[in-house]
Amino acid sequence: MRATWLTDAVCLTEADAGFWRLALRHVEIREGRIAALHADPPVPRAGEMVMAAAGLLVIPGLVNAHTHSPDNLIRGSAPDLPLELWSLHSAAGREQRSPREVYLSALLGCAEMLRGGVTTVLDHIRFSPAMAPETLDAVAQAYRDAGMRAVIAPVLADRAVADTMPLEPADLAGLDIAAYGSRPAMPAAEQIALVTDFVRRWHGHEGRLSAAIGPSAPQRCSDALLLAAGGLAARHDLIMHMHLLETQAQREMGLRLYGRGMVAHLVEFGLLGPRLNLAHALWLEEGDLDLLARHDAAVVHNPVSNARLGSGTFGLRRMRAAGVRVALGTDSACCNDSNNLLETMKAATLLTRRPDLAPEAWVTPGQVLSMATSGGADVLGLGAMTGRLAPGMAADLTLLRIASPAFAPLLDVVRQLVLGETGAAIDSVMVAGQLVLRHGRCTTLDETAIWAEAQALAERRLRDNAGVLSDAARLEAPIRRMYARLHRGCCP
Repeated sequence: MRATWLTDAVCLTEADAGFWRLALRHVEIREGRIAALHADPPVPRAGEMVMAAAGLLVIPGLVNAHTHSPDNLIRGSAPDLPLELWSLHSAAGREQRSPREVYLSALLGCAEMLRGGVTTVLDHIRFSPAMAPETLDAVAQAYRDAGMRAVIAPVLADRAVADTMPLEPADLAGLDIAAYGSRPAMPAAEQIALVTDFVRRWHGHEGRLSAAIGPSAPQRCSDALLLAAGGLAARHDLIMHMHLLETQAQREMGLRLYGRGMVAHLVEFGLLGPRLNLAHALWLEEGDLDLLARHDAAVVHNPVSNARLGSGTFGLRRMRAAGVRVALGTDSACCNDSNNLLETMKAATLLTRRPDLAPEAWVTPGQVLSMATSGGADVLGLGAMTGRLAPGMAADLTLLRIASPAFAPLLDVVRQLVLGETGAAIDSVMVAGQLVLRHGRCTTLDETAIWAEAQALAERRLRDNAGVLSDAARLEAPIRRMYARLHRGCCP
């Protein structure tokens, strides 16, 4: 059993949640896992690989717990609008894609995330009903080829777009929205069958790929589909990942559909539990935090996309105080405009700082770094596998050059990493002991070729989807009228 050694590395290990320890160590890696962190220099055997890590900071690979890879191919195309209006543009841009476009879109995200120190990602993947198996396979193949650790959660939804928002009949009077807003979705049973088959083919593949069940959001799913998704997750012991209460309009829709808050509805259906993680969770009802904590459900905080779309304010400090498990996500590259989890960590840290709070109540950089590593791995059901720099864990590692602007001079490594590092210092990345980024370049991907092909595909798709965008745009005026009722002064 040959080893790989990282010698003379400055290792940042988590002593306790939010508290980190720095020490010079020699990292021994065997069969893709960390065998030991040695204080004394190693004596490698013949044939064992030795990688000199002097001057490198080694941290656990970062975990991006919420993104949508199809949006990588349309980044920059959706205007600066609130979620419901933004979605009209982004959804239209994703339609009618070939498996090759889906594959390239996922690879774009892989290259960006690896350059940003991310080793593990949850991809909440929207798939084309017309080519569902090929689409899902293309995503899984992309992560396999890139060498990343990925949890792939196919999106489930069976309500027409117009039926997911609190629109009034007068909002839609005289409009023909059959081509987009009211077109029927794939039947729930067919969606469950497709995802079941995907789980069978890809869950646990090569020890790096996992499947999850991904209802889009409660208001986008019939109760029958939500229950079927929960049953599928339970049968296969998979996590379930969905959006929840990202906007005020979604809160209003939940009250209309269920006569109560969405969290209470999930409790009633037996879906709120340790297996469930929820992206956003901005517009909670009184008592929802206690329900989330009591049922040990988790939340994925997406501070950059929340701000980009003007969706609302996330109560990170209150979440932590209530004992809710929290991970971090970038959301998509079309509503964040990057897959940079380092940027997300900085935003998550700074947005808790308010003048009416004592500074002792602010969330610390160390706590946020834990959310982006061990916390993210735990939320994705991978806490026993990754997210920590410790013996027995997967060798999912990010190596940063200490001789770089963010760390010069090196006085408080955690604060400087979370608040100052942009990705410029990242030298190498390992997943399961394999070097997937070396000296700032992906080893598994031809980035230049990917970027060139993606440019051509993206331009063609936006051109070819002009008709879809026109159909979707018919909902813009009704949505603006809806906004005017919910919050005066928005989007006149």
